[in-house]
Amino acid sequence: MRRVQQRSSFRQTRFFSDSFFLSNFILRFLQKHMASSVSLPVDMELKRAFEELQAKMIETAQKLKISDLQIEGLKRGVQHSRLTDQEIGSLAEDVRTFEGVGRMFLLAEPKVVRANLQKKISLAEEKIKSLEANKTYLEKNLKESEDNLRDLVVLKKSK
Repeated sequence: MRRVQQRSSFRQTRFFSDSFFLSNFILRFLQKHMASSVSLPVDMELKRAFEELQAKMIETAQKLKISDLQIEGLKRGVQHSRLTDQEIGSLAEDVRTFEGVGRMFLLAEPKVVRANLQKKISLAEEKIKSLEANKTYLEKNLKESEDNLRDLVVLKKSK
């Protein structure tokens, strides 16, 4: 129970530090691009755009972390399955092998166990590819939003 609480507090701390980083990023961005118009009133459209960008950045950062964690877990599973397959491959054909199914073990031939491990590996690799594709999409989408915001700042500054 204590370990779960420690992880939870670490995640909360990490989330708040990311939020703090994003807020500082936005402030630095405003100072850099709006330095000449400090005394002017805040443009509500820019303020709303920055708030939307901050919310989007936080959401995207969370999704990216989740994707990274899922990818790491799948890679560990693939490595475990490959090692298991390698060890089963070194056994003789007449050796009794058992495959874990839920909370029990079923007697299975080594060929069947190896085939199931290969299926598990291929499914995990496909899932890793799809998660990485989703991750690149999220990063590209975030970059596009930042570029749109920069364009808006330049447009407002030129007026």
